[in-house]
Amino acid sequence: HYPVLDADLRRTIVQALILLRSRGVVSNLRVMPLFFTLFRCHDKGLRKLLYTHIVNDVKNANKGRHRNHKLNAALQGFMYTMITAADAQDKLGEGALAAKKSLDVCIDLYRKGIWTDAKAVNVIAQACFSPITKIMMTAVQFFLHPQKQSSDGDGSGSEGEDDKDKPAKTSSVNLRLVQHMSNVNRKTKSRQRALERATRLQRRMQAKRDGRIVDSDEEEDAASKKSRKKRQAAQAALRFDVLSLIHDPQGFVEKLFARVHSATTATKRGGSKVERFEVRLAVLKLISRVIGHQQLQFVAFYPFFQRYLQPHQAEVTQLLAMLATATNAFTPPDVLQPLIRAIADNFVSDHCAPEVMCAGLNTIRAIAFRQPLSVEADLLNDLIMYRKHKDKGVMMAARSLLALYREVNPEMLHRRDRGRDATMELKSGAAGEAAQAGFGEQRAADGVAGIELLE
Repeated sequence: HYPVLDADLRRTIVQALILLRSRGVVSNLRVMPLFFTLFRCHDKGLRKLLYTHIVNDVKNANKGRHRNHKLNAALQGFMYTMITAADAQDKLGEGALAAKKSLDVCIDLYRKGIWTDAKAVNVIAQACFSPITKIMMTAVQFFLHPQKQSSDGDGSGSEGEDDKDKPAKTSSVNLRLVQHMSNVNRKTKSRQRALERATRLQRRMQAKRDGRIVDSDEEEDAASKKSRKKRQAAQAALRFDVLSLIHDPQGFVEKLFARVHSATTATKRGGSKVERFEVRLAVLKLISRVIGHQQLQFVAFYPFFQRYLQPHQAEVTQLLAMLATATNAFTPPDVLQPLIRAIADNFVSDHCAPEVMCAGLNTIRAIAFRQPLSVEADLLNDLIMYRKHKDKGVMMAARSLLALYREVNPEMLHRRDRGRDATMELKSGAAGEAAQAGFGEQRAADGVAGIELLE
């Protein structure tokens, strides 16, 4: 009878159950299904209270090296049922509220290092197929940024934010404002001092959130740089760990791409749901990362980018980065060659700005690094002619492309462009066999490189 109870009475009963659970009178397996069911209530304060208790209770049940596998398996199965339930597919239904909060709990527990197993990750992966955009984007953003800090109490991306996070958010906005004012206004000593004060305040608040104590500006700078490097390394490792735990990655990317393709070609006149471009961009970014990390062969993904390969396209740099990320050694070269040709025609030409040419050459180099057979020989020799361009960025991009093919396949270059080392290797036959390797061909090493140096 929870929907018809008075809000204050319902909250008091929940607080009493939480007290009984903290005293050990009732087991968590008995009250947890009830608490997840109460997520259906249209009571924001109650949902926040339940969220905080569930996260803390599961955290206490998995302290240290001990893991309560019975509790974890039961809750993960219950969350999967709530996310895939029929009433969770309706945006206006109560099941959507419960599915969103269950997803927030699962994500928060993963980020706290409590649920890091494959089952929890695949519960979140199932939410990527939700017809509700808010639930789907929460799961997609988790796979894109698994280490992102979430607020204590209501979860990342939920309706309300924790009050403790509001000062930090305000200070970051003020720092950006001070930096902007310092850039656009006349340089004065007072504005320089205000910028330094705002920077120090931001660093101290970040150190306070990380649990560090700094005494001077030098220690503060060193500590912030060190912690930043650690966070970046941990974030990169954790991101790929998450992608490695997905069951059936081929089916995962096919279902996501089918949704993006239908949302791109849909029209409101036909009654179909039209997703915003930012939503489609985030899903495409996740697909490209899964394809690149798992070394998948998904041919239908690459021609989809043909329509976006224009310099005036919004977020074109992100689209180019996605195309390069999704390329791997198992991508057919004949699928990539039309895209390479389109990038060369639209981005690398004399009528384009130097920044556009630099972006196009760097994209071609990134794709060629992962699949060297994707660039045709005549196009390659045309592109490396830009190594004498007057703009330094374009010149360095063309030189890096030339250096790449001197190393991986010098036979595609003209004799005058191969360089001394590549020419000598071709004459001796050392690089001839490696250059003959075709698509999908792998050759086992017959020795250890540099073993003669140990003799």
